[in-house]
Amino acid sequence: MSQFVATTTLSLMRSLGSTAERSVHRLQAVLGREFPGGIGLELAEPVPRKDGSGIDWYTERDEPLVRLTELPPETAAVYKARLDQSVRAVLRAAAAHEARTDPAARSTATALRNAVTFPDDENVWVSGGSDGSDGVLVLTAWGYEKHDAETSGRGQIAEVARDRPPTASVPDTAPERPVRAAGPSWWRSVARKLLWLVPVALAGATAWLLLPACGLVLPFGVTAFGKGGGAYCALAAPQPAVDQASLRTQELMSEEAVIEEQLRRHLNSCQLPPRAEQSDPAQEADKRVESAGGAEGQTQVTLIWNNRTDLDLFVKCPDGGMVLLDGQPKCGGVHDIDMNLNGENNKPVEHITWANKPPPGHYEVYVRLFDKRGDPAQRTDFNVILKNGGATQSYPGSLTQESHDASQMKVTEFDVP
Repeated sequence: MSQFVATTTLSLMRSLGSTAERSVHRLQAVLGREFPGGIGLELAEPVPRKDGSGIDWYTERDEPLVRLTELPPETAAVYKARLDQSVRAVLRAAAAHEARTDPAARSTATALRNAVTFPDDENVWVSGGSDGSDGVLVLTAWGYEKHDAETSGRGQIAEVARDRPPTASVPDTAPERPVRAAGPSWWRSVARKLLWLVPVALAGATAWLLLPACGLVLPFGVTAFGKGGGAYCALAAPQPAVDQASLRTQELMSEEAVIEEQLRRHLNSCQLPPRAEQSDPAQEADKRVESAGGAEGQTQVTLIWNNRTDLDLFVKCPDGGMVLLDGQPKCGGVHDIDMNLNGENNKPVEHITWANKPPPGHYEVYVRLFDKRGDPAQRTDFNVILKNGGATQSYPGSLTQESHDASQMKVTEFDVP
């Protein structure tokens, strides 16, 4: 079951990259592929709050969580060193992808860099092992940086700043201004007093040139001076006419602004239905397995989704064998339902079952996007339902066309005693 970690507000945070590049499921798949043995660093799952005020972060770990900044200094130093090593390893993987020329590799490099970017150490948590060094680091607020200019930056382990060059000292006394030679200044005083006459002379010259052509019109339409009664100036500079089309355009723009504001308020008031009102994935999975003629067993793994994309389900056995859709049993498990090979079903299901108790050991469940089959959906959401030892657990996930290049995605794992 998911464990709540913390809530971060968005008032002073700015997201990095696109929504697809901040997909936790995609990044988990990429990190699993880049570091098969694990890296000791996990990304918390972001869940936006309904009121838009921030993001709630969750983790699948059940161990208690302790903030890195609240650990004793000696323990915190050990985990900070581990965090530095993990961040540098992810950045090296990002640089390797950046060296490739295809857009997908560059997108993956950006996503990896953003995954190890977070505001500060307040967003780093330790799951288990808070009194030692064997805990797992959990990141929240990854993919975000602080918005204000003074504190913005990446939450990576900072490098030592280079020393600034010394600032040149300012002399205590300014050089003395040279003394001008004395000379006659009465004409300068007269010139300064006469400068105000220049604009007056220019205005008079302009009026002298315009009045003979335009005339000086007094009240009641009487022309007191000039020729033509001002007809020339009326032709040269006609009175501006009211543009009805422009007025109508302004009215429409005002109405559009009002409608946009109403629409914005309406969208902000909309809320997604609570998860409790949605259909139970386990019940839906049982219905589809029964409809497809699947067999029941002590342990079952079921994959359901809702479009014509072809997804594949397989399980890795403790001995390394894979329960695939080839019909050959592995470690007692049988893949008995395979759908959407031709993209004919909008509510498909895939099913792996053990008639008897599986052999003891550790099992891993994977999902792969095999072919979109012309489905227009940009993203395929799915649910994996695991029934093991009398317990039932649902694991949601999502795959995109970019996930097709990332081979398979590990959804969950379980142990059989």
